[in-house]
Amino acid sequence: MRRFARATSIDELLVKATNRSTILDEYKPYLHQRWIEGCHSSAQLHQEIVALGFAGSLQTVRRYLRPFKTAAVGPPARRSAPRPRRIVRWIMTDPGNLTADDAADLKEIRTGCRELDAVTHHVRDFAAMMRDLRGDQLPAWMERALADDLPALHSLIIGLSRDIDAVTAGLSTPWSSGQVEGQVTRTKLLKRQGYGRANLDFLRKRVLLTP
Repeated sequence: MRRFARATSIDELLVKATNRSTILDEYKPYLHQRWIEGCHSSAQLHQEIVALGFAGSLQTVRRYLRPFKTAAVGPPARRSAPRPRRIVRWIMTDPGNLTADDAADLKEIRTGCRELDAVTHHVRDFAAMMRDLRGDQLPAWMERALADDLPALHSLIIGLSRDIDAVTAGLSTPWSSGQVEGQVTRTKLLKRQGYGRANLDFLRKRVLLTP
């Protein structure tokens, strides 16, 4: 029983089960193939090999297949791939804030995709620059990113290069345009609430008078 419990694959178990000579030997390759294909019914398999000339009983087939069912050996269930949006969220999240399962899934994905692993490194390095206000590291980060075959990231770097001084300042100082963006969002919300009645005079009144 220990042998069956320690088996790592159906092939390993099936091979080990062929050592003893029985009247079933001639039909074992067929049984192995059908088992791998997913047919685990002893009665069905018995009927099939009887049609091939097997003269033994159903009990003989059932006894031979019983260890395979007990050991529950078979190929691991194939998990569905995470949605791209979920993978992006994992990459954008601080590694310390990921759950153990999410961190393990992301590690597995990164191991299987060199490009995604490189993107994860670059994104997290950029996040560290933002958090620590280290704009002086931007040129070195851009060089590292350009060294990898990541066209989408290259497009971002081209855009940053057009106004490198402003980007460096943004990564080096604690100031941000958050207040401005917040007011813009608030103005758009007021306009949507007007349902077409939000002309400039109405908007000016609401923006100036609303606390």
